[in-house]
Amino acid sequence: MKLTDQAYLEMRNAIINLKMKPGERLDTDQIGASLGFSRAPVVEALNMLRAEGLVTSRRRVGTFVSEIGKDQIEDVFDAREMIEHHVAPIIIHNVSDRQIEDLAALLETSADLLDAPTQSEFDYSSFMELDAQFHSRLIGLSERKIYIKWFEELAAHMQRVRHLFDGDALERSIEGNKEHLRIIAALRGRNTDMLRTEMLNHTRRSHKGAMLTLKAD
Repeated sequence: MKLTDQAYLEMRNAIINLKMKPGERLDTDQIGASLGFSRAPVVEALNMLRAEGLVTSRRRVGTFVSEIGKDQIEDVFDAREMIEHHVAPIIIHNVSDRQIEDLAALLETSADLLDAPTQSEFDYSSFMELDAQFHSRLIGLSERKIYIKWFEELAAHMQRVRHLFDGDALERSIEGNKEHLRIIAALRGRNTDMLRTEMLNHTRRSHKGAMLTLKAD
């Protein structure tokens, strides 16, 4: 893997996980030193992150982690709905029984985490990783590279908001897992209309939760 790609992935993960905070000023020399890279790959990686909307630059001021704004999140979820609506029939056409069962197995692993007796014992970070894998694999079943790329870029913004969820993360995740199971049922039934409906319901509930989180924040 090229140094630029390594720097990109390191910073992207830090931004998504809020280790680099919204609005934080990014010093290329400092980042390079912490990652063990020269300045050049860090600058190139920042350009890639800027293209995804995860960082912004102000002339003669510097480069900053993008704020998490309500208008931005509205646009992200609207775009996600359009992608999911378009790929649903393609997914139904492409998906194999084995791929469906692989997705179902992923949900079983997620469900194990939801058995946590209290919110404080819930491994939310691991659950979010599995949740992201579920959606990435689902959209990946379309085998449409451009939609997969767009969805992955949107997912980064959605994950940032989810890291802001506080005391109700376990409750939200339990409900989300139930919605995932209904998506699996639609896949097993090879039902395009049902898949579209369940994906839409899931996305809109996530959208509502994200907006409530931003308002509370």
